[in-house]
Amino acid sequence: MIPQSMIVLAVLGVVVVLIIPLIISRILRTVDAGTIRIVSWMRGTVYIFRGPGKSWEIPLFTTGTTIPSKAINIDLDIADQTADVDRTGSPRPIKVRVLASAIVSVGDTNESIRTAANRFFAMPIPVQNSTLTDLLTSTGRRAINLLHHDELFNARVTPAAPTDTVVIPTTSVEDDDRLAIIIKSSCSRELQDLGLVFNSLNIKEVQSEVAEARRRQSAVEAKANADIVQADQERAARS
Repeated sequence: MIPQSMIVLAVLGVVVVLIIPLIISRILRTVDAGTIRIVSWMRGTVYIFRGPGKSWEIPLFTTGTTIPSKAINIDLDIADQTADVDRTGSPRPIKVRVLASAIVSVGDTNESIRTAANRFFAMPIPVQNSTLTDLLTSTGRRAINLLHHDELFNARVTPAAPTDTVVIPTTSVEDDDRLAIIIKSSCSRELQDLGLVFNSLNIKEVQSEVAEARRRQSAVEAKANADIVQADQERAARS
């Protein structure tokens, strides 16, 4: 007959090997890299754990949720009219199209993280994307309405292959890019209400039929000047 002490030791061994690690795994939960774990206790205290790491939780006494902390990239296609006027001061808006990409992320403060969890990440993913796209696009349209055509194009117009509209590629947003400044400053409050912050705004392309017409005219004038120079050189060579 097996001694009772041996049975007790066997039971304790099973508890140590199986149950205790299970309890520890429920109390110390893994928080993966690129995520944030929000743990609320019964008395209302909230603790925030940023991955990679562990969160301290006790089943029945705490509730937890996980949100991503990675940056969110939104592609924007904004088309609207500028604030140009003619010589008499009458409105003469010019239609432009701006292609851009915006990067936003969860704010750094605990309050921003809780706001993002309750307001933004509580939405389905498709609604999250459409909310950001609509917010940034509408702000971009209002920004275009405040600027003149030449302010959008600035001095970045460069010769390009003939197309229906001119395209000005840009690699990054410059500090004096008024369009980017207006969009970022106008969106900051709305993003803050969602627990998000603006990381960057990259104006990829600016397109306009007016700028294309100017480019074509400049190309014609440049060709005419080149023809004149060539003719002068030929006359000089013959004399």
